[in-house]
Amino acid sequence: MKKVLIIAGILLVSFTSAFSQTADEVIAKYIDAIGGKAKWSSLNILLIECQIEVHGITIPFTMNAVQNKGARTDAEFQGMKIIEIVTPTAGWSMNGLQGQSALQPMSEEDLKSKVDGIEIQDQLVDYAAKGHTVEMLGKDEADGNEYYKIKIVTKQGNEKVHFIDTKTYLIYKTEATIKANGQEVKQEVKLLDYQTLENGMKMAFKQEMGGMMMMVTKKITVNPTIDESLFKGN
Repeated sequence: MKKVLIIAGILLVSFTSAFSQTADEVIAKYIDAIGGKAKWSSLNILLIECQIEVHGITIPFTMNAVQNKGARTDAEFQGMKIIEIVTPTAGWSMNGLQGQSALQPMSEEDLKSKVDGIEIQDQLVDYAAKGHTVEMLGKDEADGNEYYKIKIVTKQGNEKVHFIDTKTYLIYKTEATIKANGQEVKQEVKLLDYQTLENGMKMAFKQEMGGMMMMVTKKITVNPTIDESLFKGN
């Protein structure tokens, strides 16, 4: 009986190891598909010009971000400004649509749910060195295609599941549960219209959120010069 248990234990360890290696293998192919580790590791600053399309309304906005230092989003709709600033230790926001005219500090809960966004180098690139963990959840089918399901838990404790196409090795959609204003909210974001940037990185230029809202990217500038005072709040 002892021999049987030992053999079973060896098989279990081998199976677990193989499963983990499979996750890393899929991630390696994903990184190759989006341009490779070297290109993403050299990304320090992003300037993204986009627009949100929802219910026939278009809201243009820009995002400035510096790797692990800060991210700022600025939008304006009918003269009302919407601003969001996130840094590793604090965040602020202002929503003119809600009558706000000055930046308000974020709660710790809101900051925790958003701070992963200042890591502009893809989270799956060198994920272990960044303090994140991953888990292979197997395969799934959606919209007629097959996907690998990879769960990532960031060092902040935020979880999301990436659906990676078994043919292209690009992320098709991401599912996450976030906390906002004291409530848990399920998020599903589909990543569409992948395009290759001038430096060889590949990014999705459309993001469909919950089937109701679309974020359309117009232009992405890699490593421009920006004023980091943009990330100062009150």
